[in-house]
Amino acid sequence: MTESAQRAHVTALIADDDDQNARLLVRILEAGGYGKVSCTTESAEVISLCERERPDLLLLDVSMPEPNGFEILESLATLDGPGPVVVMLTGHEHPSIERKALELGAAAMIGKTTSRHELLERLDATLAARA
Repeated sequence: MTESAQRAHVTALIADDDDQNARLLVRILEAGGYGKVSCTTESAEVISLCERERPDLLLLDVSMPEPNGFEILESLATLDGPGPVVVMLTGHEHPSIERKALELGAAAMIGKTTSRHELLERLDATLAARA
């Protein structure tokens, strides 16, 4: 199965308080062939959206306002059934941030300055590793 065929079966939720960044990520994933892509800029909505929409993939900004990305990540562990594969997004790449995200259950950490091509490749690799 080609990458675009695999992506067509993946539903994704993007959670980033920067509306411009959230919309850019939606466009990148849609152009990359992802099946259903939705987004929110409201951190308080993330858990309920995950419960209702059951996305396969959650791109979650670390620096969301209360609750922040780490708090949301911790709350995802309380969902019934399997939760989404979580990829944390950060503009402040630092080993301690990545370590904390991975310890809390994130599958990967990606910098916000990552190129479109690299972002899609990293998401493919992350999803394949979790399959």
